[in-house]
Amino acid sequence: MTVLVIIIGLALWGGAYLISCALHPYIACGRCKGNKQLYSTSFEGAYGDCWRCKGTGRKRRAGAKIIGRGED
Repeated sequence: MTVLVIIIGLALWGGAYLISCALHPYIACGRCKGNKQLYSTSFEGAYGDCWRCKGTGRKRRAGAKIIGRGED
């Protein structure tokens, strides 16, 4: 009985997550925090586009990749 409750809970959580990903497929990039640029730690004033998000400031969520929502 307990296993059934856990499975149902996980299914509900997963469904809610996928609905959330369908509505909001992007999150702020974790590397640049959505600023689109990374600043150099060695040279003052030097900066460049974030390599992780390619300068967009956004990153596609894992669930959005699963359901095919958003573009890379």
